[in-house]
Amino acid sequence: YDMSDRIKAEQDKINAQKTAAEKSKHALIGQVAGKIAHDFNNVLGIVMAHSELALMDCEDSETKKTLELIFHQTIRGKNLTKNLIAFAKTHEPKQEFFNINEKIDFVVNLLKKDLSEVELVVECNTDGLELLADPGMIEHALVNLIQNSIHATTKVQSPKITIRSNRSGEQVSIEIEDNGCGIPKKHLKEIYEPSFSLKGSKDVTDSYGKNIKGTGYGLANVKKYIDQHQGSVTVWSEPGSGTKFVIRLPIVHKELTQEEKKEFILSNIQFNKSILLVEDETSISKVQYQMLTQEPFVHRVDIAPNGQTALELFDKNTYDLVSLDYVLPGKVNGMDVYHHIRSTNKTIQILFISGNLEFIESIKELKGRDVHMDHLSKPCQNKVYLNRINRLLEKAAEFS
Repeated sequence: YDMSDRIKAEQDKINAQKTAAEKSKHALIGQVAGKIAHDFNNVLGIVMAHSELALMDCEDSETKKTLELIFHQTIRGKNLTKNLIAFAKTHEPKQEFFNINEKIDFVVNLLKKDLSEVELVVECNTDGLELLADPGMIEHALVNLIQNSIHATTKVQSPKITIRSNRSGEQVSIEIEDNGCGIPKKHLKEIYEPSFSLKGSKDVTDSYGKNIKGTGYGLANVKKYIDQHQGSVTVWSEPGSGTKFVIRLPIVHKELTQEEKKEFILSNIQFNKSILLVEDETSISKVQYQMLTQEPFVHRVDIAPNGQTALELFDKNTYDLVSLDYVLPGKVNGMDVYHHIRSTNKTIQILFISGNLEFIESIKELKGRDVHMDHLSKPCQNKVYLNRINRLLEKAAEFS
């Protein structure tokens, strides 16, 4: 018996337990945060409004200082609850095609005032590449990373921040580099932890300006957003020299390349089948419809933009496969559609498409019970999506 196999199995078990514990902890923080943040925001709003009104009428300089302190602390509190609410939300990314360089320009313009004392270098090398992602989540991630760089350079004599976008194969990378205070190596593993911060009262090395406060949820949100897009975040940092964060995100094209089409033609293609495509985001359904109906597949495709339409179309027509989004607008979600289909048809192939974190956790159990269904996480490459559709249609042909 090979002891190395046993050691590896034990290590895999420990890693799995750590991952489960981490997810459980984050879920609990999210639940607590979600419950208190909205109510706390209302309280802050009242304090902010009244302190602002009092400032307008106040003539005593000492009282004015106290009111200004209250007002600025409520702004800090609002930023904290904003990040808490963002961390608590578990919705899947909204998917749209947008120009990544324009998004970087938008965020830079948004932070123009904060960047006024910084030498800013922007190098966009993606030739107007369009990214399929949640524009709000990517924007929030960039704002958090650039603000961190601004904070890190508050005590540097010649602050400099460089933002780059590059394309490498089927990935786009966005780099945010600064020459600021850096992150101590012992803390590099902790920076994505919810509530972890090295700013404000935690700034034991006096690395940040005295007015710089951290919420502790900025990087936790960045990591969460990028993970939901099946991307990655990496960091290089040297205390006293600076920090570089790199976001990498998968590129999804609007059509198949000629090489990909050739690959499909040489494989065992299932063509001229009938497919029900259930997808509420038109930017995605438009691309999927175009690829499925054109050469070399030439499938017949009906699009349902919501669950109710999906039920009506399924009851009225005969399909070989259903491509099914989990999160749908209205009262009928993807799981409702799934159960409706299975109430009358136990064997039609169903491909769930979802980036919803809760669903991804529960899908393993469902796949164990239903051999005629599969799942892909959003966003998925066109080639991967079409390959999975083709494989499921092959499977259906074997069963028929």
